[in-house]
Amino acid sequence: MGSNDIPPPHIPTHVVPTCNLLLQIGGALWTLAYLLYTRESFQTKSYGMPLFALALNFAWELVYALYVAESPLERAVFTIWLVIDCVMLYGVLKFARFEWRHSSFVAKNVGGVFVAMVGVATLGHWTFANWWLNGEVGRKEGKIYRGVVGPDTTELGFWSAAFCQTYLSAASLCQLVVRQHSGGVSWSIWATRTFGSIIGLYLNYGLAWWFWTEAHEYFVSPFALFLWVGGFVCDVAYAFVLWRVQQTEIVLEDGRKEDGSAANGVHAKKHL
Repeated sequence: MGSNDIPPPHIPTHVVPTCNLLLQIGGALWTLAYLLYTRESFQTKSYGMPLFALALNFAWELVYALYVAESPLERAVFTIWLVIDCVMLYGVLKFARFEWRHSSFVAKNVGGVFVAMVGVATLGHWTFANWWLNGEVGRKEGKIYRGVVGPDTTELGFWSAAFCQTYLSAASLCQLVVRQHSGGVSWSIWATRTFGSIIGLYLNYGLAWWFWTEAHEYFVSPFALFLWVGGFVCDVAYAFVLWRVQQTEIVLEDGRKEDGSAANGVHAKKHL
């Protein structure tokens, strides 16, 4: 997003190429995180990305691959993420029964639940993108879309990505707290998605705001700060919770992980 921007003369020439490079590095780290999610899912017979976060990302990639993205590279990246999402979804369908034993409805109908979530998320992403691209709200000088001065897809990408990323960070933290085990996740997943967000989202848009303030003031608006600062706080907190959870969890013979405190409690009851 924004690779075709033509900034005004007072903007240093390195800004757009540097922002594009940061975006590509962040995208590469997130791609690696997706692959690591997939590997960890099959190794631990669980899934790491929260269910609605996966649906939200799947819908985002679908809408942007088919509708919003204009360059072949952008469409290719969204398509690659979609393919990996499908593999992650297979892990969800295969192993959700272990994580949803407290809800037989979800355990038995996780596929239908996911389809419903994707439908709602796709509608949300499409209506927002359509409103942005076909109205005047996102139009800015120097922002080029499909060959003409048009809606600022850099800002569109920020709002949609920041929302998805913040929800993923918050939901991942909550999921870890509830499960009390690290099935489906790992330190490498945490590192790649956290630094992918720092480099591809925070540094990328922060640099654009610093040098080209008039076109990127939204980055420090109250709602934007709520999103990206909130996501960052959740990612930092996640590291502490992950470390604590790994001190008490137990690893079963088949590779699955469970809450060690709960298992110890059951074991103690059997000996009363």
